[in-house]
Amino acid sequence: MLNFLKSNNPIYFIIISWSTLILVIINHSINDNNYHFFWPLLAYFNLNKFFLYSIYAVVVFFTAFKINLIINKSVFFQRTNYSCGLIYTITIILMSPVHQAILPAIANLFAVLAIGNLMKIYRNKSCKIEVFNATCWLLLSSIAYSYNAFLIPMVWLALYFIRPFEWREYVMPLVGLLFIASYIITAGLVFKKLTFWVENWGSVRGFYLNDNIENWMYFLSVMSIGVLISFRTLYFSFVSSSNRYKKVSWIIISFLFCCMAQFLFKYFSFGITSPVLYCAVFPFSILISNTILNAKSNWLSNSFISISIIGYLLITYVI
Repeated sequence: MLNFLKSNNPIYFIIISWSTLILVIINHSINDNNYHFFWPLLAYFNLNKFFLYSIYAVVVFFTAFKINLIINKSVFFQRTNYSCGLIYTITIILMSPVHQAILPAIANLFAVLAIGNLMKIYRNKSCKIEVFNATCWLLLSSIAYSYNAFLIPMVWLALYFIRPFEWREYVMPLVGLLFIASYIITAGLVFKKLTFWVENWGSVRGFYLNDNIENWMYFLSVMSIGVLISFRTLYFSFVSSSNRYKKVSWIIISFLFCCMAQFLFKYFSFGITSPVLYCAVFPFSILISNTILNAKSNWLSNSFISISIIGYLLITYVI
């Protein structure tokens, strides 16, 4: 029923992704009198809403494209496919309204670029430059959306699971932190905006108000069930796979672990809203795609996706 998800033809990914993006943006623009772009820095630059819509669409699609590119270059799948990017796109644009999703979407792009660098780590080759680049991307991700600071430890987790201990590589994330901080602090002092930037970065927790508890609970349930279903396929693939496959698996698991830490901190500290689930969509899309492509039986993954689609329609248009 969902065999197109196994196709190595990118046409399905391109057409469905852009069609869904355009429909969501049109729907949001029709109702934009009910929304406001609340991030003070966006108001400071007085950016046009349709310009922001365009940025959002390009960022989401390019992030999905990079996910496909990164995963297809790895050994996680035996053949080229584009289901990861497609699942990522559809999940991310339905999870939260556009006016709340722009900054988390940008943060996700930086996080995916960091993953691309971590995927280049090999056991028998020095990886200081890859670690440095990944750290810089993750720091930029946490600047765009402050809760993504919880993703930074995945650099050390990836090193622990993949590489023999080399203290210089463990120090490189700190070097990356100092590198990015030096630019931000210098620019803030020169333009006398450092305090303003810090206040905006720290106040992000108050901007995402949970005005649709049903929608949030639905996506939390779907992602939790999807991850649980996918771990069975991941386990059997992990046991019988090469070391290179295990390396990629550990990076994805580390990412998911950091997303769980972010979620728990947000929940117990400030309550919960859907954007905090944004970063978890990346490992979720990969794990679901792995189940679709590698599971011995397709009925479970097909049933999960079909029920998820029907559930979203019920939550959005019926309940």
